[in-house]
Amino acid sequence: MKSAHSTVGLYIHIPYCRKKCPYCAFYSVPIDTADPNRLIDAIFAELDSYDITEPVGTIYIGGGSPSCLPGDPLIEMADSLMSRYRNVSEFTMECNPAQADEATLRQLRAFGVNRLSIGAQSFNARELKTLGRIHSPRQIVEAVRIAKKGGFENIGLDLMFGIPGSSAKTWRHSLKSAAALKVQHLSVYSLTIEKLTPFARAVREGKLAVVDEAVERGMCKAARSLLRNAGFAQYEISNFAVPGFECQHNIRYWKNLPVVGIGPAAASWYQGKRTTNVADVAKYIKRIEAGRSAQSEAYIPSPEQIASESAVLGLRMTQGIDMPEYQKQTGFNLVRLFGDAIKKHSFHGLLECTVDDHCRLTEKGLSYADTVAQDFIL
Repeated sequence: MKSAHSTVGLYIHIPYCRKKCPYCAFYSVPIDTADPNRLIDAIFAELDSYDITEPVGTIYIGGGSPSCLPGDPLIEMADSLMSRYRNVSEFTMECNPAQADEATLRQLRAFGVNRLSIGAQSFNARELKTLGRIHSPRQIVEAVRIAKKGGFENIGLDLMFGIPGSSAKTWRHSLKSAAALKVQHLSVYSLTIEKLTPFARAVREGKLAVVDEAVERGMCKAARSLLRNAGFAQYEISNFAVPGFECQHNIRYWKNLPVVGIGPAAASWYQGKRTTNVADVAKYIKRIEAGRSAQSEAYIPSPEQIASESAVLGLRMTQGIDMPEYQKQTGFNLVRLFGDAIKKHSFHGLLECTVDDHCRLTEKGLSYADTVAQDFIL
């Protein structure tokens, strides 16, 4: 199998969803009046414009909610991608629990999709209602059952803590319910109140109360303890997996390795350039159909910026930064570049540099990761 350093990842953004969740800041639009076939044609046209020469190691179709697309376009897209890129080791698709269709999932598995990421968020009906989700706790259980029956042996669930109105008790219930389903991966995220979302407005108007930071920290610690006892290993601040089922595509981001992003609002880090596509379906399609670039932003980061990004991202991994590999990748010695930050946070017990040449967050440091990361930004 080829090294991740010699391959490229491919991310495809499907910006459609049945209903926009009030906390979501990702670019997405209702599918009601959309023409998905026209978007998919534009996606493949943009993909052609990249002329990717490296082997594609991972593919990730996210959104939005890709599973809200009709079955045929979704299956045809998977088939076309696998026909182009035959060396893909991991092909992930996101799925809303309310949209898990047994026949479609079975065909997707047959056409090369070998990993499913299901947006569960919570196993508490009231919390799901608060989040504006369209599924129920029972539908999460059913989606996992259907996925397993369809041949998926690598299934992940997304869970969210710090939901307004949640408690340590409801959070532990969600964690235990997820672990009981015998999935292979759990992504555990804190709810962030993003600007310009309905949640942000509700907080400003006093209609929504955020969970106390200390309570959130306790929820995070509870996740680490409970999931460890359930057989999951934490390999990144927010991600846990049965050993051997870590998400290889997302590891590319944390190791600052090349990823080509396709579709409206998709971002790329490829051939030394960072680009972001226009966050508008109609404009995206119009530009691609006219033979123009869909990019709304493009820049070439300096070597120092790349070194800083690689350090900040690498510290998210529980194994930390492999310092010899870091120097080979960036050209910088980590200790020379960030000596003061390493000394400061090591003194406070948040960071450790180990005998195996790794610099990593300690167990205590995992709860203060953002604070530590600030000192690695140049």
